[in-house]
Amino acid sequence: HALLLGTGGASAAVEWVLQKLNIRYQIVSRTAGIDKISYEQLTPTQVAAHTLIINTSPLGMYPNVNEAPALPYDAIGQQHHLYDLIYNPSETLFLQKGAEKGASIQNGLAMLHIQAEKSWEIWNATTPLEQ
Repeated sequence: HALLLGTGGASAAVEWVLQKLNIRYQIVSRTAGIDKISYEQLTPTQVAAHTLIINTSPLGMYPNVNEAPALPYDAIGQQHHLYDLIYNPSETLFLQKGAEKGASIQNGLAMLHIQAEKSWEIWNATTPLEQ
């Protein structure tokens, strides 16, 4: 199970991937709504049950490096993997707090590289008109 933090465009892309991989997830946002809960509603029990936590929000991105999603970080442990789409800074406060609790962590730099490579392929592909 995964917690998906944020509801912007990046969140929609991650949600699509989670669906394709058949990973059940809960969306967490600043405000509750249909199919999403607020950070205030998120309990330690829910965090413990969702071992993949993906931050798609801009919290912690440079220059606001002292911000992090409002999670009950004490519920995070070695069974968790925290993924932050942010890559600047390379280790956000969200990732630091997870690492302190023993979670494995990963930033978005690899994703940025994959996107760049795919864009390069698309822009340099031979079109039918050129053949």
